[in-house]
Amino acid sequence: MTAGGRSLSGRTREYMDDLLDQQRAPDSVSRRHHYVPRSYLRQWSSDSKRIWVHDTVTGAVKQLGLADVCVKENFYRVVGSDGTPHNRVELMFGVVDSELRRVQVLLANLEDPDQLEFDDLLGLGVSMAVQRMRTLQQRRVQLQYNKWLVAQNPSQHQSIDDDIDNPHRLAGVHTEMLFKGMWQAADVLTTRQIEVWHDPQGRFVTCDAPVLIPFKNNVRKGLMSAPYILWPVSPYRAVALSNELVGEKALIRTATGKLVGVATHGVEQGRERMIFASDEQRHRLLEGKTFRRRTQSRLRCANHTPQGERIPPPGCCVEWSETFAAAPDVALCEQGLHSPAPAMSSIP
Repeated sequence: MTAGGRSLSGRTREYMDDLLDQQRAPDSVSRRHHYVPRSYLRQWSSDSKRIWVHDTVTGAVKQLGLADVCVKENFYRVVGSDGTPHNRVELMFGVVDSELRRVQVLLANLEDPDQLEFDDLLGLGVSMAVQRMRTLQQRRVQLQYNKWLVAQNPSQHQSIDDDIDNPHRLAGVHTEMLFKGMWQAADVLTTRQIEVWHDPQGRFVTCDAPVLIPFKNNVRKGLMSAPYILWPVSPYRAVALSNELVGEKALIRTATGKLVGVATHGVEQGRERMIFASDEQRHRLLEGKTFRRRTQSRLRCANHTPQGERIPPPGCCVEWSETFAAAPDVALCEQGLHSPAPAMSSIP
């Protein structure tokens, strides 16, 4: 729909212009950067200040301030073309967060799908695309894959990890990839059918990686092939982008126990560390329960390219995807073509 961001108009053109304006704005002094917006999580807060949190590493369940979750110091601090570190990317995410919040509130309260405008559909696509890519989880799995590439050919592939000479390298690479890929990802998402799952009982929870592509047999499908891409927008609503097109702007479906279960399972498997719930959902968080598995890189050999072109032996094509596991899942051929990459498992 946007031709990878080259064909923008209306609200989306204003959105892009606002992003570009932040590159020229005075630097922000803020060093605590949120990779899931506080405004998004506020839908699960009864007082707009605190939220119930299940830490799946420690098993602890407690209330925390919205300012203290999904936040990391200097997460978006990057080095500019003049060699000076700055926080303007955080200002750009202020624009992203405002549009995400607008779309979230719109869909959380939507009653008549015909009220949706074209710009709303694009706004949903780009908001979900950016939120999916901006998280701590995505930065971790990208770093895992880079560790493997560097182990194969360090002269061809450079490390994207931070070091003493450039403590902001990883943030720079991550955010550059995000903003380069956001419109292409949004174009894929906007080809899907919008479903709004409505649960009168308010049983939807969310997490620190809230745009969810469910796993099947512990392997995550791609954007094109996943049956659903889920985004909880409130305890009462979840947006599901479906591959089953029916020609409507959006379908509002009453969420059965099965659909709520699909969303809950997606959150439990898709989270990085934290699961969030409202006061009314507090009992759904199982105190003491820990989760050993989470999203990891998965590498496999294939005898064909992603385009289907056959690769004659002894060559192969390494496919990178994501899996639900306790550690990176690397099972490659034994033809002497690949080097071990133990550093993949050292990333916290």
